[in-house]
Parts: sequence; structure tokens; C-alpha cells
Amino acid sequence: MRYLRRSLLLALCSLLLSACGFRPSGYYDVPEALRQVQVVVPQDRPSNIRQPLINLLKVNGVEIDAKAGLRLEIIKEKMRKRTLTLTLSTDTVEYELVGTVSFRVLNADGEALSGDREARAERVFYDVNNTTARDALEAQLRQEMQQQLAKQVVRQYLSLTP
Repeated sequence: MRYLRRSLLLALCSLLLSACGFRPSGYYDVPEALRQVQVVVPQDRPSNIRQPLINLLKVNGVEIDAKAGLRLEIIKEKMRKRTLTLTLSTDTVEYELVGTVSFRVLNADGEALSGDREARAERVFYDVNNTTARDALEAQLRQEMQQQLAKQVVRQYLSLTP
């Protein structure tokens, strides 16, 4: 009896959430014309955004195809770290991470559907005396920023009208 009540309550909650249009963050409605894309990242340098971008596109039902009619071209990606605050003895107290990705979308004829676009993410973190902890925090922030940049690129891609 208790199991039945719990199951019914869970089913009711699921029904209410789906009825109100709730969707987890990062899931988008993809227009039919944008459901196939070729992702082009320059091979002459390593890319940190390629895999998060491809994963997010696939999760949203976009097929990655080398012969697709649209090309999402990553022009440049950059991640930089700078010092924000120093102590009187010139020890760093605070850092800022800034990530940017420049991209454009081209049709099958190579004509730009959009001008060059840019996605940008920023994070500030404090210096920790423990070097291992600071490095781990920085690595985690960089990974989160790559995910955020990928989401921005996908949102801008999906806002296009081919």
C-alpha cells in the first residue's frame, strides 16, 4: 500500500512537471532546418570547446554530419588568466579567467548566415595557499566555462533562420 502511494505520488509529480513545459537546462527546441550541421574546428591548434559543443548539439537532436548543408565554424577560442588583486607584498589574492569563442555559420555555398559571433564567459576566484587546491579549482572553473561557452554557441546557432 505504501509502495503504491509513493509510486502514484511520483507519477503525479512527473505529470505536473511535464504538463507545465519544464525542461532541464540546456535542452532546446531545434528547428528542422538546423537539425544537421558540420562542426569545423581548426586542426592546427587544440580545441577545448569541440567536445562539449558536439555533445550539447547531439543531446538536443542535432546530427553532426560532414556533408550537412550548414557549417558551424569555430574561428578562434581563447582562455586567459589575469591577476585582479595583489597584496602589499605583491602576492596574488584574486584571479580572473576569461574565455571567448568566435564562430560563424555558413550555408552549403559557403555564404555566411551570420557575421562572426562571439561567446564569452568570465569567472573570478581567490588564491588559496594550497597550490593543489588552487590548481584543481582552476581546472574545474575552466571546464565549467567551456560548458557555458558551448551553451552560448548552441543558443546563438539555434536563433538563426537559414
